[in-house]
Amino acid sequence: MQSIFLKFILLLFSCLFATMPVKANLLTENKLTLQDQSLWYLLQADQLTDVPQLIKQFPQASATTASLLGQKGAVLAKVPIEAKHAGAWYVMPVANFVDQGQAYWQDESGNIQQVADFSQFQQAQSVILMHGQAFKLTLEKATTGTLWIYLQAKHYPTPVHISVVSEKQFIANSFVVNSLSIVTITVMLMLAIMALILFVKTRYQVAAFCFGYLGLHGLGWAAAAGLGQIIYPISPVNTSYAGMYLFPFAIGCASYFAYYLFNFDRFKQLKNRLLVYYANAAFLLGVVMVLLPFTWVFYLSHLLAGIWVWVSLFVGYKMLSLQDFRAKYFFTGNLVYSLSLVYYMLSHFSAFDGPSPELVVMLALSVDCVCILLSLSEWLRLKQQEFNHVMHESRFDALTGVGNRLLLNEQLAELQNQYLVVFIDCDSIKELNDQLGHAKGDKFLIYVANLMQQQLGNLGLVFRTGGDEFIWLCEVTPENNLASLTIKIEQILVDLNAQVKERWPLSGVSYGIATSEEGKSASHCLSIADSRMYQLKSQHKAQASGAGHGVEK
Repeated sequence: MQSIFLKFILLLFSCLFATMPVKANLLTENKLTLQDQSLWYLLQADQLTDVPQLIKQFPQASATTASLLGQKGAVLAKVPIEAKHAGAWYVMPVANFVDQGQAYWQDESGNIQQVADFSQFQQAQSVILMHGQAFKLTLEKATTGTLWIYLQAKHYPTPVHISVVSEKQFIANSFVVNSLSIVTITVMLMLAIMALILFVKTRYQVAAFCFGYLGLHGLGWAAAAGLGQIIYPISPVNTSYAGMYLFPFAIGCASYFAYYLFNFDRFKQLKNRLLVYYANAAFLLGVVMVLLPFTWVFYLSHLLAGIWVWVSLFVGYKMLSLQDFRAKYFFTGNLVYSLSLVYYMLSHFSAFDGPSPELVVMLALSVDCVCILLSLSEWLRLKQQEFNHVMHESRFDALTGVGNRLLLNEQLAELQNQYLVVFIDCDSIKELNDQLGHAKGDKFLIYVANLMQQQLGNLGLVFRTGGDEFIWLCEVTPENNLASLTIKIEQILVDLNAQVKERWPLSGVSYGIATSEEGKSASHCLSIADSRMYQLKSQHKAQASGAGHGVEK
């Protein structure tokens, strides 16, 4: 009995409250903002009903709510309006996701007329305003009446205030919001395509996750901005929800990107693997979210975002402290993005005149995406330097700086003209090492290699293929035919041997020359030159028989 009595008292109170006179809102050229507090009435119906009939039965079919923040379902707002003159105004219920949205005008006589349908699916919106809802209210004369606004959504993440502005102000505001939204989304998607091209060319995982990070953010915000309904207005689902479902996968890609960006895959410490664990958890949560109510999806996505803000800033700061220059872009971008999220979250709890929170986040995210791509380019630059270093080490002799056998083979494979090869072996290198030490022997080899390069000049290339073995490769050019080139090389070798013996009396060089006309292949030419070198070396040994040990002068 007591419970029934309380329900009766509450019903009577709501009826009295609904029939109390409410001050009309005056429409002028200035902006009118109606706060969310006690503005909306939660309805029992889960689906769109006959709204005009609902309006007529309004006092008996409604219950007030303090705020729509965190609520869901169908709601109705009763807004008394007084217009001092005829004109057009734009009404904007500040709601992120609206499955069904309708507006009705009830004049002083009680006649009800639908003025707008701004549902986010099943039909095109009459007015396009990205990240929000808007409809046009046109009054032909000065009048007084009631504006009824019906909404239905799976979740109201913010207080749903209502703003009314003049047509001129709305056109200017919507142009800025829509233009900047398209620009920022385009920037994100274009940067994602650039990252995809880098991945296709390099096959580096860091580029793949950069593409996922940028691309999924761009697609998510495109959906949240309402581009899905603009491109395909007759849709069976509300695509504006898609951004929340894509967000965990974007965060997972961001975490993996940070992991590979700073080369954490090279280390085995558990703390460095946390980025991988976080990324996998985000991917798993993204799959599970498909089965959850949207309210859970919304809060879990924002929880992931909150955690990622701190993780990304910590990683960026830590790598900056280690003087990793890739981190300057990574940290800067995430810092700008984090500050925008603070602004965005504060906007959920109060109405204030300022830039659109979604637009602020998108602009900050565009800056973040640019910084992310810059950090990827820095990674690729360092990777290229590392690659060039490895390539150089694999193709050039570490002691003398001349090419090695690998580079020689590559050069031989690229030959197109006639050529000659010279096989050179330094004399008495063992005696030099035994008598003077290996340090002096190394010094001798460096001296000989430098002298060879100086003497040969642009006639050919010098390669070290063994301990004291060198090979010259000289390709015929229009300025030097094979015969004249052979004569020049023979004279250079005579001078080279003389200069070496002048500084290192015991030593010298033995050499053999072969041309492409003599051999069937490059390896055959090298074999001929090697054989001739050994013939000359035998002569040098015979001449040096009985001579004393030489030292460097």
